[in-house]
Amino acid sequence: MAQRRVVVTGSAGKNRISWFFIGSILRLLGAKPLFVHEKKSPPSHFDALLLAGGEDICPSSYGAKDEQCNKGRDELELSLLDTAIAKNMPVLGICRGMQMINIYFGGTLYPHIHDFIESHPNSPFLVNPITIKPHTLLHTILQTHYIKANALHHQAIKDLGKELRINAYDKNSIIQGIEHTHRLILGLQWHPEYLPYHPLHLRIFKAFLSK
Repeated sequence: MAQRRVVVTGSAGKNRISWFFIGSILRLLGAKPLFVHEKKSPPSHFDALLLAGGEDICPSSYGAKDEQCNKGRDELELSLLDTAIAKNMPVLGICRGMQMINIYFGGTLYPHIHDFIESHPNSPFLVNPITIKPHTLLHTILQTHYIKANALHHQAIKDLGKELRINAYDKNSIIQGIEHTHRLILGLQWHPEYLPYHPLHLRIFKAFLSK
């Protein structure tokens, strides 16, 4: 079986830590990571798309006033989503990546969740209890209704995009996971790449590469 070529997005000069963990997991599972950013063009051929975490998406993408942001990365990821969807590739979005999937399908974001929630965890460790909805792709992958995850975000999904459904949420009702209704497009608000020692979180990458 040919080695799967996975495009992994990021920002120029950043994302080194997440790329290290993502790359290590993909190689461990037999795939070849292809790292791209707004100053490095993606390859002409790839088999799957992983939208990694990172800096905030430009607010103008969801109808708000722009702050300092990286429009080049936004445009790159939207273009890659066009390609992946046209070719029916699997897509995995992590943190910002999940938010970008939502934007692509017409959704919106809360720019700052602390504007409406007083206390939200912020830690790379398993501090955030998450409920997994039944009859979803994520539940099929994890085979559980409940997990703990890390929390490293200050933005969140507000309005859900078309053709998407929620598959996970936390105790504050913040959306922690989304998926497409009929494509292998999965988004997670947490960072499973930082939890490779945890079998449940590793299952997500195995499922992503199995299609």
